[in-house]
Amino acid sequence: MTISTTTIKNSYSGNGSTTAFAYTFPINTTSEITVIERSALGVETVKSEGTGSTNYGIADNGASGGTVTMVTAPASGTTLVILRNTALTQETDYVANDPFPAETHEDALDKLQMQVQEVQEEVDRSFKVSRTNTITTAEFTDSASDRASKTLGFDSDGNLTTVSDFLPAGGDNAQLTYSTTTTDSDPGSGYIRFNHSSIGSATAAYVDDLDANGTDISAWVQSFDDVTGNATNRGRLRVTKSNSLTVWHTFKISGAITDASGYTKLALTYIDGAGSLSNDDKVFISFVPSGEDGAIPGYYYKFDTGTSDADPGAGEISFNNGTYASVTVIYIDDADANGATTQADTITWDDSTSTIKGYIHIVDINDSTTYARFKVTGSATDASGYNKLTVTHLASNNTFSAADELSVHFTRNGDKGDTGSTGATGSTGSTGSTGASGTNSQLAMTWSSSTSDADPGAGKIAFNHGTLSSVSILYVDDADDASADISGFVQSWDDITNSTAKGIVTVTKEGTPSTYAIFKVSGSVTDASGYTKVPVTHVVSNGSFSNTDGVGVHFSYSGTDGSMTSFTVAGSSGSSQTITNGNTLTIAAGANITTTGSSTDTITIACTLDDPTALAIALG
Repeated sequence: MTISTTTIKNSYSGNGSTTAFAYTFPINTTSEITVIERSALGVETVKSEGTGSTNYGIADNGASGGTVTMVTAPASGTTLVILRNTALTQETDYVANDPFPAETHEDALDKLQMQVQEVQEEVDRSFKVSRTNTITTAEFTDSASDRASKTLGFDSDGNLTTVSDFLPAGGDNAQLTYSTTTTDSDPGSGYIRFNHSSIGSATAAYVDDLDANGTDISAWVQSFDDVTGNATNRGRLRVTKSNSLTVWHTFKISGAITDASGYTKLALTYIDGAGSLSNDDKVFISFVPSGEDGAIPGYYYKFDTGTSDADPGAGEISFNNGTYASVTVIYIDDADANGATTQADTITWDDSTSTIKGYIHIVDINDSTTYARFKVTGSATDASGYNKLTVTHLASNNTFSAADELSVHFTRNGDKGDTGSTGATGSTGSTGSTGASGTNSQLAMTWSSSTSDADPGAGKIAFNHGTLSSVSILYVDDADDASADISGFVQSWDDITNSTAKGIVTVTKEGTPSTYAIFKVSGSVTDASGYTKVPVTHVVSNGSFSNTDGVGVHFSYSGTDGSMTSFTVAGSSGSSQTITNGNTLTIAAGANITTTGSSTDTITIACTLDDPTALAIALG
């Protein structure tokens, strides 16, 4: 065949779906096809012929080329290159006295032409000197050790050579010599030193006014703190070993710079680095300034962790509870952390006539994932040097630490609008479904299976015995399930003077009224720490309670003991007689009357009435 094209490679852009790609040049064998996939990041991968997910197949059509079909479609952003890579061998053998092998001869010429084309493609991708250039040599004789960690350059005659040191990328730079001395003094002409033998622990650098070439760099170095709005991060200082880019250390310029005599002192904060430096090592220092701090939305405050109702401190803000979900008051100083007076503004954050006056958003300036949001639901109070804002927690994430820098932003709700006119009465709707039963006049609590003499827990009630009929003491928490304080009510259960039955306590399982326990309050109630102990006598019960059952606790007072000092008895004849303690009453048996007793201080009269009910009278 003839070689009618100089094309030896085809290039395509992947799209994530196309798998078949044509090559438009002849080959001798499919093994001389090379397929390279280049990622969007510039990583090149040589693919292999085969059936695996990273492989490809070839259908060759002769002189016109053929098709490479990828098993997996190249992704969008990738580049696929198909090129011919003819083997640099010569396989044609002519046999003496045989007829001239025209086809074999032509194949050999074709292969030679392919090889030449591929060499040309390599040359085309090489750096070349113009034909008119006067360069005398394109090679140099530096050994591998001499070339190590150096760059290719040109000497004073314009010929190729090696450059002694790398220049670090990014920012302005200067070359210095490293000194291991740590004293605060001029490190010497062209030198730099740090205030700690371990460079990662250094907080200051001392830089001579001249670099290693004798150039005055003092004005440049002293400009490292020119960024005024970002006091703790003026910029990045990088120190790189000249002949080894793998040795480097980076710092923040974290304070003001001092112009000393013949040298400059830099305030530093170490960031990161790798490798170590030895005395007299050549280094490059480079500097990239930080941007100025942007404006902070809202007011700039710092956080105080105290929870007292007091001025949190100049430029500080605090909450009345360390648990943000329980915060109900915010204490905010009359001035922000920049000293700007804010009191006249923050005192107006309750001005809206709406129930929700507005919203306060507090966020850590240095960590936006740490925040707290509240709604202003009450008054703003002007205290001495600070304002108190009544709030309700909305949402929060993480917690602030002492002195954290905060942005405090307020959004006001609009005032409550005027009441609109009454609309026309609509038609009567259909009767709705019967509502749920109303709540009982009882305490809503949770039953605890604990029998210990201790606080049963918030909103809980417990007994001193697992058998209901053996219970003699109730342990009642000072709060019910709604966190309402019930201690005063429970501690009044012994107020009745009836010594044996102050009242009746009924405990009923929520939703299962057939499960209950009824007790008499039989003694004095004791106020314990956080709970009340109620002495009882079991009356009746049914079923059993399980731990964490919801229960209703109902109490009804007994009547007080009656008293009697005397009474008058009138007989069927004769005068009336007054009976007092210590007197004797003699009663004769009669119709429907029976007597028990004798001539003692206590006489019982039993009377059968028409209903009939037993009546007992005790005389002291």
